[in-house]
Amino acid sequence: MLELLEPIAIFTHVARAGSFSSAARRLGISKSKVSTQVADLEHRLGVQLIQRTTRSLSLTEAGNLLYAQGEELLRGADQAVASVHNLNDATRGVLKLGISQSFGTAHIIPALPEFMERHPELELQVSLLDHKVDVVNEGLDLLLTMSEQLPLGMVARPLMKCQFLLLASPEYIKRHGMPERPEQLVEHNCLVYHGEWHEHSVWQFRRGEDYCEIGVSGNFRVDNAPALKTAAVNGLGVVYMATYLLENEIAEGKLVPMLTDWHLVNHLPLQAVYPRRKHLAPKVSAFIEFIKEHIGTPPRWDDKFTGIFEQRK
Repeated sequence: MLELLEPIAIFTHVARAGSFSSAARRLGISKSKVSTQVADLEHRLGVQLIQRTTRSLSLTEAGNLLYAQGEELLRGADQAVASVHNLNDATRGVLKLGISQSFGTAHIIPALPEFMERHPELELQVSLLDHKVDVVNEGLDLLLTMSEQLPLGMVARPLMKCQFLLLASPEYIKRHGMPERPEQLVEHNCLVYHGEWHEHSVWQFRRGEDYCEIGVSGNFRVDNAPALKTAAVNGLGVVYMATYLLENEIAEGKLVPMLTDWHLVNHLPLQAVYPRRKHLAPKVSAFIEFIKEHIGTPPRWDDKFTGIFEQRK
């Protein structure tokens, strides 16, 4: 039985990655070894696990069954290692982080020196991401994301809820007027976030018992939220913007809040996402607690918008 553990682990990585070459890179071994181990496993078990073509592979019924069990096997190994590490609560080693690009650049990267000063034996490896992330296949210990589409088998721990404002430059408002109700936005040039997996072109509003969803359009779409802010500051149109991206634009008169008596309904929480396991590594737990402390409750950057939030009914 022991001689099957390595080939089962290698096969599981192949099934995860969807290819022999990707699994080989992830494991740090040759593609030929991966192929040989999987072929040997099929021979030992007397079944075909993978259907191969020149461009892709798929799992057979037996392959899917073994893959599910292989994932349990690897999770058990991870838990065993984590259990031993938890005997000593020191945070050391390498912490591999994935962070949503715009939020990470604005609020996480500037805070990292303080975290590393608290944990000098820890090394950080950070990826600023703006795509759908496979936590396991990309080798991450922790993902900080605002995506609502979370991978299966992951723990998602909410850290904060984003607030939003509707904004435009004084020049734009002078040319096109100030809307009095959300329905009037169909007459305006609205700047739309358009990413690989999501387009935010339906804007939601609530005021007391009133609720509406407005399908907006405009002549500018982009897959980067800070770029939307820059376009709005330069008078291109109206933007539905998360407050964590706003610095001093309102105080300096570069952007003017609109429809301030309406609550902008966009369920977009920042979440800490990590593989489901019984024992959470101390380095991951320490980083999550640090980020919660750094953000504050409510988030510290929302303090300057208290007056605007109070207008919402």
